[in-house]
Amino acid sequence: MHWNSRPLLAAVLSLLALPAWAQVTNVALGKPSSASSVHANGYPTQYGHAKAFNGLLTTEDRWASAAAPGATTPEWLEVDLQEVHRVDSLTLHSGRDTAVGQQMLDFDIQHRLTATDSFQTFTGASITSNTLPTWTLTLAQPVQTRYVRLQCKRASADGLCRVRELEVRGVSLANQPPTAFAGHDNAVVLPTNSIQLTGTASDPDGTVTSILWQQAFGPTPATLTGVTTRTLSVSGLTAGTYIFRITVTDNNGATASDTASITVHPSTAPVDPRAGKIHVWPRGGRYDTAVFLPIEYGAIPGKKYPLVVSLHGRGGSTLSADHTQVLGNPEGFIRQLIPGKPLVNTYPAVVIAPHAPNIGAPYDSYWHVDLTHTLVQQAISLYNIDPDRVTMTGLSWGGAAVNDQFVKYRSTYAGGMPLAYTTPSPNPICLLEDFPLWAAGNSGDGVFNAWRWTNPTNGLVMQVQACPGYTGELQVTVMPGSAHSGWDEFWSRPDAQTWLVSQVRQTP
Repeated sequence: MHWNSRPLLAAVLSLLALPAWAQVTNVALGKPSSASSVHANGYPTQYGHAKAFNGLLTTEDRWASAAAPGATTPEWLEVDLQEVHRVDSLTLHSGRDTAVGQQMLDFDIQHRLTATDSFQTFTGASITSNTLPTWTLTLAQPVQTRYVRLQCKRASADGLCRVRELEVRGVSLANQPPTAFAGHDNAVVLPTNSIQLTGTASDPDGTVTSILWQQAFGPTPATLTGVTTRTLSVSGLTAGTYIFRITVTDNNGATASDTASITVHPSTAPVDPRAGKIHVWPRGGRYDTAVFLPIEYGAIPGKKYPLVVSLHGRGGSTLSADHTQVLGNPEGFIRQLIPGKPLVNTYPAVVIAPHAPNIGAPYDSYWHVDLTHTLVQQAISLYNIDPDRVTMTGLSWGGAAVNDQFVKYRSTYAGGMPLAYTTPSPNPICLLEDFPLWAAGNSGDGVFNAWRWTNPTNGLVMQVQACPGYTGELQVTVMPGSAHSGWDEFWSRPDAQTWLVSQVRQTP
């Protein structure tokens, strides 16, 4: 038999040529879901319908119906792929315990293109007397659709429908637009008449190919430099309000825009003499604190600012031994705001960086959960702080303290950024399902333990994504380094700096 390699080679090359958004994946993973009913025993931590689309096959998590189905009264489970996809194959994982026969016996898998269309059964997906705990169908002809529904009509064991995972494999047929962020609104006080705006741009399924800044509004035309880069330099400002727009374009021609405003205050505006500087906040020798105030602090009566709490590591320091001076190179996020750093003139938040050891005490110190929280509450009262915009970040044992704070005092914070430290352990884990958390560390850092954060079986990310109220606000960045380090590089990223002042506390 002659083997012709050309068709195979052509097929492989065509696959390699597909853009990122056209690769075959489980397109149902993590997508919004619904069900006709959910078993009350263990709901929502064990039996929520989102469990059927979380990618976990090695735990007891699954969807279970609250009632036994019938041929004319099926129980159903549905996923919204959120856009039109080409569906190539379907895989149904029934209950894990095959010894008691938890597989689904009679079922249909259906689809519809829009929410107002009638459901149609996939060809080959109307099954009776199934005996397989894992059932797979490769479609002879791929189907373009958005909504996929499992109709369970008869189940074994206790008669309830049980699904460990419903996989829908295919590709997205739509280009995802890029995202753009122009940076936060900011202010300067004359005679300062220049500022830098650092925008961020990304594309979930391709690349950003161009960036363009423009002045959208202002009392006078400003001088713009770097209009095709992420960092825009603006000069020649006069008193008034300016608005600048960033527009980004992806490799498929889709665009996205965002704006940032700059308020220029007259030189006669009263400004706090500590503005744009770091000063010492004495607290009686315990947790004395370095404090940075924004450059325009005090220029706008009554204005409230975000608060970023910066925690050093075990053995680290921010103040001199007698706590009277801020170190020239303090440890923690506040290092980004020492004199001469460009962020000093633009960062829109109050930053506090407590020094853990008492005067004369050894530097091998841990952060006390309650005392740290008391410090944060006092800072909110002492400075012009917006209590709904308080975030915390720290490195190593400072990262541990960040985890401790939102486990015990979650309602105080709008978000947390622990660096180079391992996973928190709230009970239940779903306390994190709607909490903005951005963790980061080096892949080879045993303290960070990237595996505990990201492993696909029981890593924290997968556990939280499986929570029924997951909002998508947990993210983990694994950097390529091998040492217990990387925090200064991470804090120097504009997206990390922006994230810390972008979070807003959710109030009941």
